[in-house]
Amino acid sequence: MKQYLFSRFSLFILLLAGIMTIAYSCKKDNGSTGDGSGYYMRFKINGTLVEYKGQVEGTFNKVTSLQHNTSLAGLKEALVANKNNMTLLLATEDDTQTGLSYTSYTTSASGMQKAKLANIVYKDESGTDYLSWMEEFATGLPSGTETNAVIKVTEAASGYIKGNFSGVMYNADYSKKLNVTEGEFYARRFN
Repeated sequence: MKQYLFSRFSLFILLLAGIMTIAYSCKKDNGSTGDGSGYYMRFKINGTLVEYKGQVEGTFNKVTSLQHNTSLAGLKEALVANKNNMTLLLATEDDTQTGLSYTSYTTSASGMQKAKLANIVYKDESGTDYLSWMEEFATGLPSGTETNAVIKVTEAASGYIKGNFSGVMYNADYSKKLNVTEGEFYARRFN
C-alpha cells in the first residue's frame, strides 16, 4: 500500500514537474540561455552545497479554479530536467503572500501557515527521485517518515521571484533520506 501510494503520488508530482519544465522551456524569451542572468537555486543536501544556475524559472500566485499556484524549477543544465533538478510546488487557498512561510504540516507558529500543497521534488545526479510529503499522507507512510517542507517567497516582482525553502525528502523505497537546508532561490518569473 505504501509503495502504491508513493508511486501514484510521485508519478503525479513528476508529471507536474515535467510539464512545468517543458512549459518553461517552450516559453519564448529574449534569447538568453540563463547563463549570466544571475538566477540561481542553491541549497544544502545533508550538509553539501548544491547550486543550479542553468535554468531557474517559475510562476507566482497563478490563479486556477481550485487554488493559487506557485511553482519553481532549478536545473543545473538548461533544458536537462531528468537529473540535477529541484522543483518547488506551492498551492494556497487564497492569494499567496510574500514573507509568509508555507508548510506541509499544521502549525500555529507566527509567520507560518499550512499550505494546501508545499512539496519539494529533487532529481539527483543519477536521476533518482526524492520528494517531501504533506502530513495528510502520514498514515500511509512508513513509521518515522517526516512530513516537513517549508517554502517562503520573500519577493515577487514582475520579472523575478526570491525566497527560501527547506525540508526532508525520501526516495521511492524510503531507504534514503535527504535533509534540505539553507535553500534559497532567485528565479525568473513567467506570469
